[in-house]
Amino acid sequence: LTALLLPLFAFEMSADEKPVIKRIPIKVARYPKLQRDLAPIPLESYFYGPMSCIHTTALTDLGEVEVNVTNNSTGEFWTDTFDTSVESQFHLQISATSGYYVIEYTTASGDTYEGEFIIE
Repeated sequence: LTALLLPLFAFEMSADEKPVIKRIPIKVARYPKLQRDLAPIPLESYFYGPMSCIHTTALTDLGEVEVNVTNNSTGEFWTDTFDTSVESQFHLQISATSGYYVIEYTTASGDTYEGEFIIE
């Protein structure tokens, strides 16, 4: 029997502070977009604020996937790879500074998927 313990987060805010962003969904799409491409996107992603990380789930075995994240507002860049044949979930820690982020996934077969999100 394995237990998974997740940290609990408590936040205090004054009346003039903005609430902490907890989760931002990232819509991932095939790039370049093909007109007749009706195949489901094999990746789901979201940014999780309290941990400052991007969580990705591979819905199918894509083999090794390269992940590139760029904050286009600051120029910050992160890259990593994960093997979906070993693990279907992946976390990439980022700085979470304000900005417009672009995430790009490239599979071993050369398929590319992109998503974007904003942290204010």
